[in-house]
Amino acid sequence: MEAAVAEKEAGMTEWNDGRLDELRDRVDDGFAKVDRRFEQVDRRFEQVEHKMDEGFARIDRKFDALDVRFDAFYRVLIQGTVAVVVGILGLLGVLIGLVGIQA
Repeated sequence: MEAAVAEKEAGMTEWNDGRLDELRDRVDDGFAKVDRRFEQVDRRFEQVEHKMDEGFARIDRKFDALDVRFDAFYRVLIQGTVAVVVGILGLLGVLIGLVGIQA
């Protein structure tokens, strides 16, 4: 049994032109398969990139439409802040007047 294995191993260590050509062909086939898979991956990335571009464009359009609403919100916020500051200053004036009358 060991002699048969030893003969098989001895035959496997000899690389003739036919075996080298077979190895080269198998390696080339393997690289061709890898190239085809990368082409599929590239197409999938292009699809994902296209979908992302469409999504970002849609979000940009929504924010452009909201820009008017944000401007109105800021205007109301500033008006409210001014009203509160005027109210506090008025209250402060009334308190100073009351303290002056009491003294």
